[in-house]
Amino acid sequence: MDNINTYISVLHGSLRKKLELIKEILELTKEQNKILSKEDIDADCFERIVDEKDRKINEVLTIDKGFQSLFDKISVYIKANPQTYRQQILEMQNFIRTITDIGVEIENLEYKNREKFKKYILLKRNNIKDFKVSNKTAVSYYKNMSNQHREWQSYFIDSRK
Repeated sequence: MDNINTYISVLHGSLRKKLELIKEILELTKEQNKILSKEDIDADCFERIVDEKDRKINEVLTIDKGFQSLFDKISVYIKANPQTYRQQILEMQNFIRTITDIGVEIENLEYKNREKFKKYILLKRNNIKDFKVSNKTAVSYYKNMSNQHREWQSYFIDSRK
């Protein structure tokens, strides 16, 4: 019985830590949105945020695995005595609701960020394409112009006969 209380405490702590991480991921996602909203994107800052989010997501996944493993171990005892652990279960359910709500908010922001990023990439691709076309045109022009006059050709045409 005492071990069950300890395990429930660990589950509670895991959810609290997961909630903190999810909130941090939400803030990082909002920062990404701000960066993508600017005309000129700071790629280094964007990449730093992506790396930080990746690290935090991996931490959340680790917490989830541990939580599920521990919950599987003690779920039989909790189901057998739900009234005994009622308060702790309600607190954990509230954490889970909050985590889910924030997760939905992150998912919506991620969708918006993905669309903004696609537009940014498309714009950059078009700029590169335009640059290549302009460069090719300029090279072709100078090549043509340099071939217009040969040393053996005269500059003037004598039209008298």
